Amino acid sequence: MGDTSTQQKNRSPYLDSETGAFNNIETDSLRKLLEPINNASYQDERGCMDGTRTQIINDTILWATKSLNQDITLKNSDFDGMMWIYGMAGIGKSAIAHSICRRLDESKQLGGCFFCRRDDPALSETKSVLPTLIFGVAVIFGPYRNQVAQALRDDPQLASGELFVSSLQSLEDHPPQTLVLVVDAFDECGEPTTRKKLLEHLLKACRQNRWLKAIVISRPEDDIRAFFNSNGVVGRDLGQDDNNRTDIQHFTRVRMKMVADKLQVSQHPEPWIGERRLGHIVNRSGGLFIFVETLYQYLMKYRNPKSPLDRLLGGPSEEARIELQKLYLAAIESRVNSEEAESRLVARAVVGVAPHRALRDETIAALTGLEVGTVTSWVDDLGPLLYRDHATQGGIRVRHISILEYFTGPFCPLDFRVDVKQADMELSMCSLQTMMTELRFNICGLEASHLPNSDIQNLSKRVQERVSDILQYSCLHWSTHLYANPDPASKEVCELLDTFLRGERFLYWLEVLSVMGKVPAAIVALRKIIACNRKFNENTINLAQDALRFVLSFLAPISTSAPHIYLSALPFTPSESSLWTTVHKSFPKLIKVTEGRMKKWPRIGDLWKGHASNIIDIAYSPDGLNVASGSVDKTVRIWDASTGAPVGEPLKGHTSSVMSVTYSPDGQSIASGSADNTIRLWDAATGSPTGEPLTGHTAPVMSVAYSPNGRNIVSGSRDNTIRIWDVTMGKPIGEPATGHTDVVTSVAYSPDGQHIVSGSWDNTIRIWDAATGAPLGEPLKGHDDGVESVAYSPDGRKIVSGSRDRTIRIWDTNTGTPVGKPLEGHVYSVTSVAYSPNGRNIVSGSTDKKIRIWDTATGKPIAEPLIGHTAPVMSVAYSPDSRSIVSGSRDNTIRRWDVSTGIPTGEPVMGHIDVVTSVAYSSDGQHIVSGSLDNTIRIWDAATGIQVGEPLMGHNDGVESVAYSPDSQKIISGSRDRTIRIWDAATGIPVGEPLKGHTHDVKSVAYSPDGLNIASRSYDNVIRIWEAATGALVGELLKGYTELVMSNAYSPDSRYIVSGSEDGIIQVWDVATGSPIGEPLDAHIGGVTGIAYSPDGRNIVSSSEDCTIRIWDAATGTPVGEPLTGHTNAVGSVAYSPDGRNIVSVSYDRTIRIWDAATRAPVGHPLKGHTQTITSVAYSPDGQRIVSGSSDGTTCVWSVQEMLNTDRTVSSRNLSQILDKVLLNSSGSISASSVALDSKSMDSEGWVRCDEGILLWVPEDCRRGVTSHAIRTLPPDAQQRCVRLDFTNFKYGKEWADVYHDA
Repeated sequence: MGDTSTQQKNRSPYLDSETGAFNNIETDSLRKLLEPINNASYQDERGCMDGTRTQIINDTILWATKSLNQDITLKNSDFDGMMWIYGMAGIGKSAIAHSICRRLDESKQLGGCFFCRRDDPALSETKSVLPTLIFGVAVIFGPYRNQVAQALRDDPQLASGELFVSSLQSLEDHPPQTLVLVVDAFDECGEPTTRKKLLEHLLKACRQNRWLKAIVISRPEDDIRAFFNSNGVVGRDLGQDDNNRTDIQHFTRVRMKMVADKLQVSQHPEPWIGERRLGHIVNRSGGLFIFVETLYQYLMKYRNPKSPLDRLLGGPSEEARIELQKLYLAAIESRVNSEEAESRLVARAVVGVAPHRALRDETIAALTGLEVGTVTSWVDDLGPLLYRDHATQGGIRVRHISILEYFTGPFCPLDFRVDVKQADMELSMCSLQTMMTELRFNICGLEASHLPNSDIQNLSKRVQERVSDILQYSCLHWSTHLYANPDPASKEVCELLDTFLRGERFLYWLEVLSVMGKVPAAIVALRKIIACNRKFNENTINLAQDALRFVLSFLAPISTSAPHIYLSALPFTPSESSLWTTVHKSFPKLIKVTEGRMKKWPRIGDLWKGHASNIIDIAYSPDGLNVASGSVDKTVRIWDASTGAPVGEPLKGHTSSVMSVTYSPDGQSIASGSADNTIRLWDAATGSPTGEPLTGHTAPVMSVAYSPNGRNIVSGSRDNTIRIWDVTMGKPIGEPATGHTDVVTSVAYSPDGQHIVSGSWDNTIRIWDAATGAPLGEPLKGHDDGVESVAYSPDGRKIVSGSRDRTIRIWDTNTGTPVGKPLEGHVYSVTSVAYSPNGRNIVSGSTDKKIRIWDTATGKPIAEPLIGHTAPVMSVAYSPDSRSIVSGSRDNTIRRWDVSTGIPTGEPVMGHIDVVTSVAYSSDGQHIVSGSLDNTIRIWDAATGIQVGEPLMGHNDGVESVAYSPDSQKIISGSRDRTIRIWDAATGIPVGEPLKGHTHDVKSVAYSPDGLNIASRSYDNVIRIWEAATGALVGELLKGYTELVMSNAYSPDSRYIVSGSEDGIIQVWDVATGSPIGEPLDAHIGGVTGIAYSPDGRNIVSSSEDCTIRIWDAATGTPVGEPLTGHTNAVGSVAYSPDGRNIVSVSYDRTIRIWDAATRAPVGHPLKGHTQTITSVAYSPDGQRIVSGSSDGTTCVWSVQEMLNTDRTVSSRNLSQILDKVLLNSSGSISASSVALDSKSMDSEGWVRCDEGILLWVPEDCRRGVTSHAIRTLPPDAQQRCVRLDFTNFKYGKEWADVYHDA
């Protein structure tokens, strides 16, 4: 009905009377922020032919442009703000849409339009529609433009749906006449779920703003029809248009006259197209304008069109669809040789790329290896079916989407049918070959590394100039073609893919994606390869996994700045990864990670670490690829479910603990509820917040859940209420639901979305009507204590609940009665319950640290409980395939479990997973021992930091204290299980039975310096003396002592023990007699937390909760000088250096200080590196090292020499100027080859900045280590390890490209 190759019309913006001249600066700013699709608008010449479709166009314009005080309702429409026009393919819908837009534009009432196309990625994504429409309305209406601009200034990440609706809602004025939005070919855009969400936004906006209307034109797809029917928009069926035959007769008459005139067809002895032949054509068209248009294009290819027309009209007439297919076949057969291999190759390429992007003749030729002329001739020959779209620089397109469907469908003869599988195979091969050939280092010629991509002027222009069209296409779509064909890949493809994934071109590919702003495409591509485990060999899958780890680990620098793929990501890549081993020789001028570099990617561990505090909730994404977690550390994190690797940076915005997380049903959004009383929505792909926080609760939000249709969120709160929220509007629906008399801990929607279930600390469960918020029936009663968690079964017939009463109950949703007996097995509160998606099992987590799986049919536990967490399990969730479980715990970790085996997936992680309570050196200095609340003892090689042997396991509760025997042959440990154990240091085997006698936690153990005895201190306030050789009890101290003893130590001669107590008193005891010696020392105004003798026995040093350290004369009990001050919080432990010259102290202020024992002055700056309370400290026997343990779960080693040496040197002068601003402010000896960074030079996202801009990015697991004074963390590959950098040969800034050397 119009020329499909016509250029888009440039619309002039309507200058509203309120603002006068249009503010071009603000428009340009909005264009940059909204990124509207330029070629989505109507095209003037593609409208209906004059004299056709006048009724439907006039009716629509009358409805759309009526005055705001008129009441004109179009027939077939129950709701007056939105119109749906629909019809079968080829009936002329788009031509009508173009005509409607032109008429609206002429009256200055076209608010915006979007013409969708399935074969154009930019025009087939629903996420592009609203920004384009918002921009259109903003251009034409000044007040709305101002609202949008202000909203984006306040929050540049505001989601388009929220922006669209909220900005309209905020308007105080409206236009003097109706503005209309038009969306055409809506069925060619997105998927049913995303289409539904978009229609909801449009519907809501039109209902709330009478001056705004929307017209949607599409095929009558089921999801679209269902939406409009359920919302009172019946629509107009073009197939039922009374004027359709008259219109198509006119259209046919005009088109055939054009053929006759242009080809000078003889009209003698009778007119070429008489009424009889005209009637035949109209009958065969079946009312499809596309038939007549294609016939016109087909006949124009002939000098004499009479014979081909006669052939087409011969034989009986069939239904419209078949007649159209016969016409398509005639157009193909007349011009294309079915036996020509080149024709088939071109066809496969054109059709194969069509779903992704229309490519030019030259690009198709490059992909296929054919001459450009061959492609051009093929496209020209098929002119009736194809055209070159000037909006895509001449990309080859089908004239109608039904042509694409014909080429690949069963009605196209095999001689011409496009084998999509073969097309994908060929295109994947061509794409890989293109990338291997054309990708290169710094492809866009970026001059400096200081700027993020977003600040580089004309970057998109550089991309177009320097990255060929075929390379852009290949980089984006190679994996899609490879994944689409399920057959095993050829040897040639496998070899190409292997070379690509392990080599430099993989980095160059990421560089292209970075400058194109398409880095997430890399994650999708690599996951597709990994999913094809039957298509590729194991080596290829391993390479793809290695590559995916690289992208996930360094997503931030790769996305932010292309140069930092090399400057920031590559240096931190594990040294034994396949990528690094292949490419490192080509990049000799990078920063070197001299300490703390990983050798391998962290294993697919049985626990994931990253949160800085307790994990409260956890959720799988609907596709099972990711896991979201919420924590007391105020963040939400996203994890790769297969590897446990964090995806991007933490999601920050909440100002208090995140209590609940959930994915939307389509997986595109995450909702989080927080103790800050708000709910936040996040884009699951980017991690950006969408819209403003949902506010209304007056106390912490304990639980959030999406409705199955994704439109609403339900929340439960400590304010005892439940709220239902409209996701689009970000507003509560109705009043809060009340009824619970205590905290609402858990809420969930029924699978059909009609009901909501809630659990509360009032011991009850309630069911609510999801539409009205009204309670249904009586509360479900049966639990004897608060309900912590509720969930629906997949079929909606059952509800499961977990309670503080240690039981799990199953309820019948129809009757509200319990089903069977309570499920019993947990010994403490049940914190979380969930049904498996297949409905066969229930999983539960508890404060007893265990996870149990139950058979829903029998109510019996399946196998043994899952044990591994060292603190209460707060949340459990099933994977969508029911094969895995993830659990989040107050031990700050997430674990993933295999349901079939009941054991954690992956390999165990080396290192403690809970508080390190105690550390000690062996007397020969070769080993370090550490004890932890994870119930284990670990031995480390002091020189390398590598763990020696397996953990020492035997205690049933946390280990509070460890110590070596003087000869280093034994290790002793004291535990919360009230026992003392002796271990063989060489074998790790227990020596004898545990020493028992204490009636409370054993807080401290120590060998006497002569090795004959062991002293143990307990919260039972008794110090017991044991014979080291036999384990026999030989004495007791402090018996009858009333004050809690907090610390104790042996004198060097083993004759005395000194103790410090909670009341600040120090007392010396005679070991032989058990009697106190002398008067108690009233030492501190706070508890004595640490105490030690000097090596010569002359002095005692004590530390206290009063933040001070004191030195005492051991003989007289008098203080030596003034207290040592400097710590800003309680001092937890103290120790003398072996030579007695220095004292080391650790504090709750998370620092370590060294003091001169003689002068009592601090030596150097405080040592920083631990992130939580430091629990224990010890000197190495040679006095050169200090080891510390902390509540952050780490053990760190520190160099005393670096503390004592105040010189600092850097090598290069230019580098010195940079390093002066980013180096850790330390008195240690730091050179350019061993750099620690000042945490102040690094922002919260890990970017180290200098005056010119960004210098480098540091991975999250290295940020603490690179700003720490510690020289080593145990183990050295721990997640929070010590990190040192070598800047000696580093090239950056304007010299950044020199990092590359063509080897």
